[in-house]
This record gives sequence, C-alpha cells and structure tokens, in this order.
Amino acid sequence: MRPSGFQGFGAGVIDFYLELEQHNTREWFTANRARYDSEIATPLKALSAELETYYAPIRVFRPYRNTRFWPELPPLNEHASLVGGSGEAAVWYLRVDADGLLISAGSWHPERQHLAHLRTVLASPAGASQAREVLAEAGAAGFSLEDEFALKTAPRGYSKDHPNIDLLRLRDFSLARHHQPGPWLTSPECLERITQDWQALSPWVSWLRSNIGSAQLN
Repeated sequence: MRPSGFQGFGAGVIDFYLELEQHNTREWFTANRARYDSEIATPLKALSAELETYYAPIRVFRPYRNTRFWPELPPLNEHASLVGGSGEAAVWYLRVDADGLLISAGSWHPERQHLAHLRTVLASPAGASQAREVLAEAGAAGFSLEDEFALKTAPRGYSKDHPNIDLLRLRDFSLARHHQPGPWLTSPECLERITQDWQALSPWVSWLRSNIGSAQLN
C-alpha cells in the first residue's frame, strides 16, 4: 500500500501511457481503470494536497477529453495534468505522460484585452527590461519561453523594427522545461523537482499577474 503523502507516481505510469497511445478507447480505459487509479489518480490526489499550501487552488484535469469540441480526437488525454493557482491569468502547470514530466508556468494565450495590455507594457523600455530580467533568470535555471504560437510579423499597431518586437510577437507567455523519465519519477524526488521548478517560476507568474491582472480560465 502506498504511504500517505506524495511518494512519486506509480511504477507503471510510463507503461500505462505507452499502452494508452496504442489503445485510446473508452473500453481499454475501463478495463485498465484500476491501473490508472493506482499509478496516476491516487498519486495526483496526494500531490495536489502537497501543493495546495502554496499554490492553491489546485485543479486536476479529468482523463477524458471534451469530445464536444474535438470530436475527431481520441476520447482520452494521453497525459495527466494539473494547474496551481487555477482561475488566475497566470498559473503553474505540470504534465506527466510517456515522455516524462513537463513543468511550466505562465499565461497560455491570454484573453484579448489582457494581451493588449501586456503588449503595452512590453513596448515600454521599463516593462521590457523587467520582463527580460525575469526571463533571463528563468533561462539560467533551464526554462525556455514557448514561442510556437508567436506571430510571424508585428502585431497591429507596432512596427516590425520595434526594439522589443520579439516580446511583442508572443501570444503564449509560458516558460517550460522537460524532465526525462527515470527512477526519480516514482520516488519522493519527484515532489522535490516539482516544487523547486515551480518556485523558480514564481517570479514569472508574479510578473505576469501584476501586468495582465486576473482572468477566469475556461
């Protein structure tokens, strides 16, 4: 029986998600629900309790996708995830799947009015300087800024030659790092990595919240 408190994910977490990638059906999940509960759901509940003190509220995402919006996708998420500070414009996030553990924080596609205000801040020398200072510290700790969804050109109202055009083109303000799977994932070291990374990302969360305000997540 797994001890109380988060001791890491179950020993079969990676195998579970590797198999789910091959058998992503409700029938397979129902037949393997006990594995999911033991290896993933129960540890996630314990992890949430550990994180609640400093990162409340914690929101754990359900294993089922909302197929009303993505009817063409398989019915189950091929990962487990949760957020800390749920409901705010900037949050902490983690995801475990067959590739290991992803840890990130920030604001993923902020609402239009918040994005507009954030760009106003980043267009100013002082605002951009503050953002770059926080980003540099996070980069030194091993985190990368997600730029997959950045605009190809300047946003409306800004020159493509603006000195802070790299920041103004962003639409996703998340920092992330990936941890390859290993024995640590199923041991108390997992909690150490998560809390250390979330703590390192806290200045970025604070900076974003100060500059884009609060927004209810969908």
